[in-house]
Amino acid sequence: MRRGAAWAVAGVLAAALLAPAAGASAETAPVVVRDVLTGTDPLGTINPVAGNSIQDYVQPDTQIEPSIAVNPANPLNAVTVYQEGRIAGGGDATNGFATTFDGGATWIHGELPGLTTYPGQGGAFERASDAVVAFGPGNLVYANSLVFDATTGGGLRSGIAVNVSKDGGRSWSQPVILQDDRLGGTNDKNWIVVDNSDAPGHHKGRVYVVWDRVAPVVYDYCDHDCDQLSNWLPDLQTIDPIVFPGQGIGAYPMVLNSGALGIVLDTATIGAPTGPDEPEPNGNSQHVFIAAPAAGQTPFPAPLAFLPPIEISPNNSNGVASQRASDGLPAAAVDPKSGAIYTVWDDGRFRTDGKNDAVFSVSTDEGATWSAAKPINPPPRNDKVNHYLVSIAVGEDGAVHVSSRQRDESAAAPLFTNQIDTYYTESRDGGKTWTAPLKVNSKPSQPWYGAFSRNGTFEGDYEQTASSGGSTYITRDQGAAASPGEPQALTPTTQNSSDPANSCSASACVALTEAGKGHQHQATWVALIREGVLPQTAPAAGPTVSSAEAVATFPSSRPCASRRRFTIRLHDPRGRERLVSAVVLVNRRRVAVRRGRRLRARIDLRGLPRGTITIRVIARTNRHRRLTSRRTYRTCVARRPKG
Repeated sequence: MRRGAAWAVAGVLAAALLAPAAGASAETAPVVVRDVLTGTDPLGTINPVAGNSIQDYVQPDTQIEPSIAVNPANPLNAVTVYQEGRIAGGGDATNGFATTFDGGATWIHGELPGLTTYPGQGGAFERASDAVVAFGPGNLVYANSLVFDATTGGGLRSGIAVNVSKDGGRSWSQPVILQDDRLGGTNDKNWIVVDNSDAPGHHKGRVYVVWDRVAPVVYDYCDHDCDQLSNWLPDLQTIDPIVFPGQGIGAYPMVLNSGALGIVLDTATIGAPTGPDEPEPNGNSQHVFIAAPAAGQTPFPAPLAFLPPIEISPNNSNGVASQRASDGLPAAAVDPKSGAIYTVWDDGRFRTDGKNDAVFSVSTDEGATWSAAKPINPPPRNDKVNHYLVSIAVGEDGAVHVSSRQRDESAAAPLFTNQIDTYYTESRDGGKTWTAPLKVNSKPSQPWYGAFSRNGTFEGDYEQTASSGGSTYITRDQGAAASPGEPQALTPTTQNSSDPANSCSASACVALTEAGKGHQHQATWVALIREGVLPQTAPAAGPTVSSAEAVATFPSSRPCASRRRFTIRLHDPRGRERLVSAVVLVNRRRVAVRRGRRLRARIDLRGLPRGTITIRVIARTNRHRRLTSRRTYRTCVARRPKG
């Protein structure tokens, strides 16, 4: 569409044309069906008897770093897992979960059993961290956690745990501790994936867990009854099956269309970890891809054979000021239709303001070669808006779904602004074009009331997007004041403060103080995105909907004997705002809309039985607003001749 031009939609409806004609592509637009708070942290706190009063304090009412998965057999069933009761010095009180069986309208929530020694949990480790989740076939769900001791035994013990649900996430087994050693807490940054395909080369139901031990990056796998330790590879204590012999962080596994296991990770130079549970990503590191081509054909318990790493791109993230966040850690997904592999991360190479874009690279040959990194979010590149915590999923139809956080950092550091938003965009042409960013949060996150770790607010090193059956779920953790005027929990501090509770290592950061205790409130939210019409019972989030401004001019609804063909004209809003997409619906059924200089679809009311026909136009603008117009017409049977 050229700027300033009206969009003409000649609508078409006949009884035989209620569905789009063969070969015609229906124009769809993503909408936020709902954005829901899944629950809150019920654990409370324990003030440390010994140690640091801030760094070892269990921060009550905080949930952090969520992962989400969707049941491949039922897109209404989704499970998210997360940390609960963050501890600034590393880890949390335990890991929690929330499950929906109705597309995110309602959630049940609780704690994954048996992970930690926190009161009421019944586990064997002091702390947990890094909760991730994956669905398998038959309503099986696997929640994977890092567990470790911080003080007991000198803090040497750490392990990798998996809780299994056999009812879609309603209830959970005790954990299987598939790795348990006393080697100084080197187990870290785990991720999990399940092979859900029975195509040649696959092993349906096989569960892969990948994590790093500073160096090397290692793995384990299980084929069935994974709530039994005997069905995992043996715990080798000092040397596990190796993916990559060097130092790595953020290993992100995927099952490729061939049945191969593919892993994207960030590699850094050899060095000691900076914390007991999550070493900091290196801004000068590289993203690489590593594959085990015959993973799905390898019989248990044989080791998997991995190829040498292939470079995807340098990690040029500029980091995220006053927060602990992704710092360029990658996320990845496979297109089940074409086999293309997508990797996304935050990166500053295109910026002139020291901030980040959401960028991606794609491989169309199962990871052998990768495209140059390209930005996902539209310009400008100098507006001081930081894009980070990028996540990705690809639907069965090949649609690429990406979400990311955005924060305006043009105000003075380290507080900037008490607002962080989450945006969604999608591509249906392999990343050549992207839809206008859609704000998904019904309320912004307020980072001044969030969890605290190291240099500031901590909402996570990662968050996740998952898609199945046309439903795309976006999970993230958000801070919020419990009531208007509540005292601010996190306040500015300076580098190398004499306060022993201060871990600030940047020039300007925010920190938790004694006065801020009790004022942190951070919880897990999940938004559901679908294509096309918003259900009338579910309003869209925030400013994405506008009905005060007509987007279409309809002909008048004259008596049914006339006006049975007509043209709908769509208009750009006033000023610089422009329409970027439109959908035409007739009695809630989408009609084919053809692109070109004009959007066209024919509407013909002749010959329809007597009744009413409602025509609705939904358009989206380049400023992320959704504009709607509608009109109802009356149809009747042809008049019989007199006599």
